[in-house]
Amino acid sequence: MHANKIMVLTTCYPSDEEDPSGIFIAKLVSAIKTRGYEPKVVAPSNGIFHGRRVLDGIETVRFGYFWPRSMERLTVGAGGIPENMAKSRLARLQVFPMMLVYLLVALFESRGADLIYANWLGAGIIGAIINLLTGKPLIVSYRGDDGYLARDRFLWRVLTRWVTGRSDVVAPVSREIMEILAGLGAPPAKCHLPRFGVDAEMFHPSSSRSERGEEVRLLYVGAVILKKGLKCLVEALADHSLKNVRLVVVGNGCYLGELESLCQRLGLSGRTEFKGQLPPREVAKEMRNADLLCLPSFTEGSPNVIKEAMASGLPVVASRVGGIPEIVREGVTGLLFSPGDVGELRGCIATVAGDPSLRMAMGAEGREVVIRSGISWDSTAEEFDMMFANVLAARAGAYARALSEN
Repeated sequence: MHANKIMVLTTCYPSDEEDPSGIFIAKLVSAIKTRGYEPKVVAPSNGIFHGRRVLDGIETVRFGYFWPRSMERLTVGAGGIPENMAKSRLARLQVFPMMLVYLLVALFESRGADLIYANWLGAGIIGAIINLLTGKPLIVSYRGDDGYLARDRFLWRVLTRWVTGRSDVVAPVSREIMEILAGLGAPPAKCHLPRFGVDAEMFHPSSSRSERGEEVRLLYVGAVILKKGLKCLVEALADHSLKNVRLVVVGNGCYLGELESLCQRLGLSGRTEFKGQLPPREVAKEMRNADLLCLPSFTEGSPNVIKEAMASGLPVVASRVGGIPEIVREGVTGLLFSPGDVGELRGCIATVAGDPSLRMAMGAEGREVVIRSGISWDSTAEEFDMMFANVLAARAGAYARALSEN
């Protein structure tokens, strides 16, 4: 019996071993491979690599969609397609050519594939068209902005309904997105809420964090874009009561220059560090060197960075949005605040930063939650294995019934 071939469609994926872009997709695909599947990833270029290569044992196909390639904007940089469309007219003009090339490449690469697994609505549209043309089964994960845009914007709502209708299973990353899809008519039998994992071996606590001096290192990891709420975080830190808190920012994005200027204006330059984008193992080191993680976003799906922080023994201060309340146990593994409320955010940081015992207790409980729940990439792959097997078995059964009836 041959290994089932899975074509993975995504608009964000690493270009090499050091690239953290879409690393959670890569982790899942690698774990799926260990369960006997043959995955192949098809994704637009992120401006770094075009072509075909094997990355971490996974065949990947990255296609260009605009000429000259240096002018590609839609899938380049932090924040993803919605962020690029919001800030760049050129990115908006590239939507149609990117989707057209994506469809042609994915249709060609789908030959021999037994099942399509798409991430985000853009890739889901491509998967749904291939499903319509070839009948290949389709599973789609909605991961954040696509879910909220489907709730708030007419065109996204129409497209989401259509993609969901063509899908055999929809696998959103949070209960909130699941409820949005249900509100758009997705039948409960088609919806599955997998637990997306974390690498608890790479992300683990530091043995020396309790020996620090008075300085408290507050870490942010993610895209440096406006919707991540970094302006609120900097404004919260510009208070004399938090003078012992040092901000460490890991990530790049279009808001970086403005954020650095804001830090200068508020007198925070002496206690802020901008590390840029780092590979996953360096991110893990930064977490072991930190005292708490802050994620002040205005919108989120189910941010893996919070699970990584908890696995690293860090308490979490985060906004009460998306799937975050499903991850953080308020008052136990961290504190939550209303998005955009600088005063409430400042109070949460002051509470955690001012109490080393509380930090240690929250961090220890966060690590324990991760270990006790078993939310590893292997467990996530096991859930997807069950989804894949059920969908393929159902299709095979339907095919056998059709043959018998004829």
